Amino acid sequence: MLVHFPSIFHSSRIIVSTLIFCVSASAVVAESVEVTMDNYVVAETDWYFTNQQVNAPVNTFLHNGPVSKDEQEVIRSNRDVMYSLAVVDISEGATLTVPPRDAFQIIHVMDENHLSHFVIGAGESRTVTSDDVTGGTHVYLLARTKISNDLEESLAAQRAMKIEAKSAKPYPSKGFRSEDVEAFRNKLVQEFVDGKVTIIEHESFGATLDDVDPTSYVYAAAVGWGGLPADTAQYLAAVAGQGDASCQSYTLPKPNLDWDGGGFFSLTTYDTAGWIVEDDFYIGHEKMQDNGDSFTIYLNCPAQPNSLTVQEGWTGILRLYLPVDEQETIGFIDSIRDIRPEILDKTN
Repeated sequence: MLVHFPSIFHSSRIIVSTLIFCVSASAVVAESVEVTMDNYVVAETDWYFTNQQVNAPVNTFLHNGPVSKDEQEVIRSNRDVMYSLAVVDISEGATLTVPPRDAFQIIHVMDENHLSHFVIGAGESRTVTSDDVTGGTHVYLLARTKISNDLEESLAAQRAMKIEAKSAKPYPSKGFRSEDVEAFRNKLVQEFVDGKVTIIEHESFGATLDDVDPTSYVYAAAVGWGGLPADTAQYLAAVAGQGDASCQSYTLPKPNLDWDGGGFFSLTTYDTAGWIVEDDFYIGHEKMQDNGDSFTIYLNCPAQPNSLTVQEGWTGILRLYLPVDEQETIGFIDSIRDIRPEILDKTN
């Protein structure tokens, strides 16, 4: 998810000179590899590729239902959609297909450097080879299927997506230890939560390193690995004043999205590390208080309909799908960045 994260190192930037970790498909790692700032994004991506391959064979989708506190595979998961995950061998080419569908559905493709980031939409098909990515022989698919009013239709749409690969070699893990990756991730997430780093959402996920801000590239992988490019979705990666568990209301102006084409937005809340910890952690715009030109969300206000429950230290992401104008929406997100929830009496 593209994310512009709040004030992080305003006076300094992390210079990442060698973020691309070059490996050949035949490389065999005999010893564990230390996780550093220079290779963290590759290590984090390897963590996702490796874990996915434990859960499903190469070139095979693992379809997940709606996320919940008991069902979540990636940090900061999105309740608007159902995820389908796969690692695909593209060494000899692979064709990825999303059948036609009225509701939002995409296959999001990422390479071993957490780059390339392209999207295959409903009714589209694309053949991917190693020449289409910045490195490696495998890609990670993070498909998203919007949950329609008919859950069975949504589940059928998930199953209809196709992977047709000409090779089925397993992904060769790069030798990072899971505990090292997780510890490094948690350190970066805490630096973000503490306001020590700024992530520019629309410069966090790109086709190449030339398309990303170096600091955002690293921290976005920790806070929101698997984010979409800005022409498909944009994010407010943190709510100003987040973390307070008081009864509060959060009012935002209405964004300019392709509503007729399936555009939507939502707020999803998590714990500090980015995991779902409550049952009522999410609200889509359909259930927010519609004020005409703005929407209001309630948190920890049980007297209000559709109030979310958050814990002390909570974090949140506002997701906006299908912006009418990419640059306009970037400006919109900047305009709401400092809007803070209003603390209310709990009887409200």
